[in-house]
Amino acid sequence: MQDPLRIPGVLAAVQRVWEGQPDLSLPTLFGILSNRGIGWGATDEDLVRELGVLARVHPGELPLVDARVTARYLLRTESPEHRVMVDPWRVIVRRPGVTAQPGVWSYATLRPAFVGGPLVVTSQEGIDHRLGVLSGITLLDAAPSATVPSLCGVQRRDRGDAVHLISLADDSTVLLSHGLERFVAGRRSLDREERTWESLVQCRPGVPLVVQPPGGGPPVEYAAVQEILSVEDAPWSEDH
Repeated sequence: MQDPLRIPGVLAAVQRVWEGQPDLSLPTLFGILSNRGIGWGATDEDLVRELGVLARVHPGELPLVDARVTARYLLRTESPEHRVMVDPWRVIVRRPGVTAQPGVWSYATLRPAFVGGPLVVTSQEGIDHRLGVLSGITLLDAAPSATVPSLCGVQRRDRGDAVHLISLADDSTVLLSHGLERFVAGRRSLDREERTWESLVQCRPGVPLVVQPPGGGPPVEYAAVQEILSVEDAPWSEDH
């Protein structure tokens, strides 16, 4: 007979994963595990190992060290809805469905954050930013770099889920995903330019941003790139 004392530990591992993705039904969770090779013939050790991977990618609670993160995460909130990137250096906040420039700031601390609880970020100035109820946490990069050195030659068709924020020398900001949005903040207004793109002819700090539009038209040149930040990407995997 196998040791029955193993059962609480296995069930606790299931609970941790489920708490990180509470919108999943338990049969759906079993289906995900089946796709990862956990089915008939798998051992409890195999199950716990795969559950550990899932819990790392979608934890129920944001891992903090001294009230800060050591990796890059995407946090989704409701009431109101936000998509928040947080890494060891900064926070980037976007409002899905709202035409607005992403907010970027350095933070001092994060309050303990778990799925179903409030997300509160304290800025370096000591201001508490209440960003809604946390509905999901996704690990994007376990060992991130502060900035991206270059996006030269990137093709739109190869982007996947990647989103980058590019600051330019004329104080405008470009949000690059499957489309390109450029924000220019005036004294009393925010101008927004939107365009399609096919590739980045040139995109690295210190040189102008040059974008190739689709259809073979002439490249579009913007001001020099100052900094490239990673905002969103595919979830982390053990293959990274």
